[in-house]
Amino acid sequence: MQTGKLLNKRHYKILSGVSIGVAAIVVAAAWMSIPVPLFQTVASNYQPSDLLVVDRNGYPLESIRKGKNKRSLEWVKWSEVSPSFKELLIQTEDKRFYSHLGIDFLALGKSGWDKIIGGSNRGASTITMQLVGVLTQESTGHRRNIPEKIQQITRAVKMEMTWSKEQILEAYVNLAPLRGELRGLRSASLGYFNKNPSGLNREEAALLVALLRSPNSSADLVSKRTCKILGIAECNDLHSKTSQLLKSPYKLTRERDILPVLASSFTKSRSNTTIQTSLDYGIQDLAIKSLREQIRALKNQNVNDGAVLVIETSTGNVVAYAANAGAGIASAAQIDGIQMRRQAGSTIKPFVYATAFDWNYLHPNSLLDDSPADIPVSQGRVYNPRNYDKTFRGLVSVGDALGSSMNVPAVRALQLVGEPKVLDKLRSAGFEKLQEDEYYGPSMALGTIDVTLWELTQGYRKFAIDDSPFSKESRKSIFNILASPEYRRFTFGMDSLLTLPFAAAVKTGTSKDMRDNWCIGWTPQYVVGVWIGNFNGEPMWNVSGMSGAAPIWRSIMLALHTNPTAVPIQYEPPVEALPIKTITKIRYPAKDMLVGFDPDIPKQKQKLPIEIENPQKGHQVFINNRLLNTAQETTMWPLQRGKFRVELKNASGERIDSVKFEVR
Repeated sequence: MQTGKLLNKRHYKILSGVSIGVAAIVVAAAWMSIPVPLFQTVASNYQPSDLLVVDRNGYPLESIRKGKNKRSLEWVKWSEVSPSFKELLIQTEDKRFYSHLGIDFLALGKSGWDKIIGGSNRGASTITMQLVGVLTQESTGHRRNIPEKIQQITRAVKMEMTWSKEQILEAYVNLAPLRGELRGLRSASLGYFNKNPSGLNREEAALLVALLRSPNSSADLVSKRTCKILGIAECNDLHSKTSQLLKSPYKLTRERDILPVLASSFTKSRSNTTIQTSLDYGIQDLAIKSLREQIRALKNQNVNDGAVLVIETSTGNVVAYAANAGAGIASAAQIDGIQMRRQAGSTIKPFVYATAFDWNYLHPNSLLDDSPADIPVSQGRVYNPRNYDKTFRGLVSVGDALGSSMNVPAVRALQLVGEPKVLDKLRSAGFEKLQEDEYYGPSMALGTIDVTLWELTQGYRKFAIDDSPFSKESRKSIFNILASPEYRRFTFGMDSLLTLPFAAAVKTGTSKDMRDNWCIGWTPQYVVGVWIGNFNGEPMWNVSGMSGAAPIWRSIMLALHTNPTAVPIQYEPPVEALPIKTITKIRYPAKDMLVGFDPDIPKQKQKLPIEIENPQKGHQVFINNRLLNTAQETTMWPLQRGKFRVELKNASGERIDSVKFEVR
């Protein structure tokens, strides 16, 4: 037995000497021809499979996977690795790491002797050699042959001469495979323990070090290695934990699930590892949480989806983009509710009135008739707009009509200014995919056009900035009306959810059958847009803009303006004396109407009513350029076949309105 020990030592020394001599010859011969990259090059060329999305201050929001062949996260510095992992890595993989120059000759000699006598086949690769192996294997894509292994040794020595020890360790823990598609310590640490490398405890660190030796070994072998690393004799508990951990796929959850959809509208720049956005983490978090809370509260009323957009008024930067409520709440977490087209409802009314202001047809104190209306449309159809509360108030000011969202006055305002002029303004304000003039008809005033939350919120911002299709005076009037509780009193009362302790212009809207509801508003600091509904188009159950979208808008606005005194009251309440300016228009026949004779009535007795809405002194009616009479509310015109044009002219002979119709 003693002789055997002496023999082992003797052979060990011989093999060590031979190894040193061979290594010296190989290194000397190949040194000049073998390239080794710089640490800075390796670190800068590193591209994780997941891009980190950060807010405007560099704070992490989300991560997005781009690489499909492997899973790696952002680079981790050696200083960010837990002390337990550092200690166990050196102890297990390379005990003499800090004393050798890339080759551990003692380990190399022992490895050779172990192979001769049939002992363990542990190998003698240092951490430096393993790092070189990872770098070269990634570039060659196959296992190394003997000449390549010799080059690996040479590169390891050369790397030790050009890299610091800390740089070698840092690169190694970022590039080494750690089971399956996982690459690098951060991905494995988060994938298995849901914590960054800095938080690994001793047992967790030992398991990951065990995986480094042979990443895809069985759970049984990994647990045995882990126990050996920790020096544990009784390994049943650890074996059970390891088996449970490794039999299930790793789970790399997103650290902050507050950005359901990544959009180009708030992306500022991209690098190999990061997407910089204009978003503000605090505001984004506020928006998504407010949205989720409201949707949960409205689940029993068939509300499943919503979206929130927050924009800085002055810059136009998007600071919150909650495209949906996120996985587990939204009906489809991949859908961008901010870019989805839905009916605008009453949120379109400010654009109608602002257009009338710009053309000087109306001003905030003009009077409009809020009474039942039967508005003829083509092919004999009649449109009957009604107010949401089914109440009519007679003559009301434009301010009251808009602030209280009355429907009939809005339709009358659209008739006065004309659909083409409003559509031109909407296009200039950024609304896309609008139909041609005269397509929508009088119902356009109540929001039968399809818009996106993006277009509405950006459009409302136009009321707050100089770069706008509307005049400064018109924009000021719209703000004053939409920010004043007095103007809202008829429909919403003086103290509704829309009333804040500072001036904020706001408008709600609900589409047909309660399929969508909106709340859009702005201050000099922020524009906030909210949509509530269902992505599949199902109607909600008794949910209006006030009960659906408005609570979200209010909570966000209050949080954004934590110092209300810093936001001055800018609206102007309505005045007492209201100058009267009324709409004058051809009410009947409708444009392009087709009229037929009644076969049961003698032709000579059949007449067509020519109706003028609010006729004024000096106005005259012409049919095919022939004077019919001085304008009256109703004139019975003897029916005759042919094509006709009815014209309404003022006292100066200027045409106010014109309608074509045909009698067959």
